[in-house]
Amino acid sequence: MAKDNRGPANSSAFNLTRKVKWGDCDPAGIIYTPRVLDYAMETLEAWNREVLGITWIKLNREMSLGMPTVRAEMDFLDAPGPDDDVVTELRIDRVGRSSITFGITGRYDDGRELFRVKVTSCLISRPAFKPTPIPEGILERIRDYQTACGEA
Repeated sequence: MAKDNRGPANSSAFNLTRKVKWGDCDPAGIIYTPRVLDYAMETLEAWNREVLGITWIKLNREMSLGMPTVRAEMDFLDAPGPDDDVVTELRIDRVGRSSITFGITGRYDDGRELFRVKVTSCLISRPAFKPTPIPEGILERIRDYQTACGEA
């Protein structure tokens, strides 16, 4: 089960902690590559809910917006196995007119890095599926988060 929390005492970055399950691993007993992207997307979804106050369902159904991933890249630094605790930390690398690039770092609970994931999402209007500017209220929360993380 994943849990939401804030980062270490010297950071206000959003973190999500989860335990690697046996089913998250490949036959070698290390995390299966696609699960790393799942961990990053779960962190992004929790950040939307906890920091922006908007679930993806609300974004889609009530606000007629979407936030599909348009780019993802991953770097692997170590390979956790079953029962390892993984802490993912979300930072914002770039905010554009309608896109946001997130940096999500996975670490052991002692701070050693496991992986780095970059995800770029584009805000779209629905049902047109066309890029749309990030609404000012959401943009303000993003800027507040960047400031709290020392990124602004």
